[in-house]
Amino acid sequence: MDDNLPRAGISRRDALRLAGSGTLLLGATSLLSACGGGSSGSQDFSLQLGWVPDAEYSGFFMAAENGHFAKNGLTPNILPGGPTTSPEPIVLTGKALLAVEPVPENVANAAQRGNDLKIVGAQFRRSPECWVSPAKAPVKTPGDIVGKKLGITLSGKNTALAFLRKNGVDPAKVTLVPISFDPAPLVAGEIDALWGIATNQPVTLGEKGVQTHTMLLADYGFNRMQDVLVTTGAALKDPDKAALLKKVVAASQHGWQDALGNPAAAAQTTVTKYGKSLGLTATSQVKTLEAMKPFMRPAAGGPVLTMSDALIKDTVNALQNIVGVKTSPSLFTNELF
Repeated sequence: MDDNLPRAGISRRDALRLAGSGTLLLGATSLLSACGGGSSGSQDFSLQLGWVPDAEYSGFFMAAENGHFAKNGLTPNILPGGPTTSPEPIVLTGKALLAVEPVPENVANAAQRGNDLKIVGAQFRRSPECWVSPAKAPVKTPGDIVGKKLGITLSGKNTALAFLRKNGVDPAKVTLVPISFDPAPLVAGEIDALWGIATNQPVTLGEKGVQTHTMLLADYGFNRMQDVLVTTGAALKDPDKAALLKKVVAASQHGWQDALGNPAAAAQTTVTKYGKSLGLTATSQVKTLEAMKPFMRPAAGGPVLTMSDALIKDTVNALQNIVGVKTSPSLFTNELF
C-alpha cells in the first residue's frame, strides 16, 4: 500500500452521519474569519461549515471576498467544522444562524427527535455519493456488484444496503469489507469497489495516478440533496431573522456563482486564507471545484442552492429507504428564495 495515499476521504460525511444516528454532539468550534468588525448598520451572522474550510465551501468564501455579503449589509463569521462538530445543535443553540450539513439524514433524525429544524437550500442538488472502482476493472452497474468485495465504512452501511436492495441486489451475494476512510485497499486490490464521493476519492486518487470509475447512486434511483443548508423553524418565523436569512442566502448564491465561474480564484482564496492552515494546494482545490460543478448545477437547472419540488421528493424517498430515517417534505422549504 502507498502510505502517501490520502486518508481524509469522505470522513466529514461519515463522521457526521454517525453523529446523526444517535445523540447529537455539540462540537467545539472556533472563529475562522470575521470579515471586518461590523460597520455601522451592518448585521453580523454566523455560518457553521460542515467540515474543514476547503473548496467544498469556497462559494461562501467568495461571497465574503468579493463583497457580496457586504453589499447586503452583512458581516459574516464563518465557523469551521470538524469530526467532533455537528451543525444541528450549533444552529439550535443560536451559535449560528445557518449551517451546512453534509448529509440530510442527520437533519431528518434530529427533527424526528423533536428538534425545530428546516432545510432551506442545498449545495449538492445531485448526490455525489458513488461506488468507486478501478478504471481497469470498473463496476459500472448495480448488477456488476454481485459477487464483488465492497469496501464500506460503518456509518455508510445502512445507506449502501438500501441502495443495493432498491436496485435488486441481494446483499447476501456481495462481500462487505469494513474499511476506514482510507482508499488504499482499493489500490491494493483488496476490494473491488469502495463507497465514496465523486468529488473526493476519484480526485485525490487521480492525483496519485490511479484512474477510477464512478457509479453514481443518483443514476440508479437513489438521489438525495447533500451539503444542505439548515436553520431553525423559529428563525424563519421571526420577521427580522427571516429577512436576514434571505440576504445571507442571496449573497451566498452570488458567491457560488463566482466560485464555479472562476475555480482558480476560488481555490487561491481557499488555500491562502480560509484554509491556510490545512496545507491545501491550489491545484487539488481547482480539481475539486471542477468535480463539484455537475452536482451543484445539475441538468435539471435552477439557480445554485435552490431546491425543486421534484428534488425534495427524491430526497424524501431516498431517506425513507434508509433504515431508521423518517421524514417528509415539510422538513424542506424554499421560502428564502
